[in-house]
Order: sequence, then C-alpha cells, then structure tokens
Amino acid sequence: MAWLKLSDARAKEWRRFRRRTWAIIALCFSARGADAAFGLHIIEHAPSAAAQSGARCAANADRDPEHQHLQIKKGI
Repeated sequence: MAWLKLSDARAKEWRRFRRRTWAIIALCFSARGADAAFGLHIIEHAPSAAAQSGARCAANADRDPEHQHLQIKKGI
C-alpha cells in the first residue's frame, strides 16, 4: 500500500491543518460559551428550523398573489 503513504512534508502539512482546524473549533466553542455564560450577545443566535415558518419567510413575501395557485400545498 505504498500509494497511501504521504511524504514527510505532506504529512507535516496535514498535521498543521488538523491542529489549526481543531484550534479554530475550540476558539468558536469558547466564544459561544462565553457569550452564553456572560450574556454578551456578541454572537447572533439563529432560530431553529422547527421555529421558522413559511409565513415569516422573506422569500414568500415577494411572490405575486396571482401565482399563489402554483405553490405546492403542504399537508395534503
């Protein structure tokens, strides 16, 4: 399986990439935790998908009323 081996330089690049990626994830986790713990409201919280409805969706607001019959009816 020689084709799966990386050169030393490439392996070093991947290690650095993984280390930096986990550092960024840890930084984001810490920032969100501090925001929630101290009530800083720095990070805007998005509502869950279940809390969103089509009535408040901006995409539905632009639709022409005479084309309402072309929309798929939900729940049928």
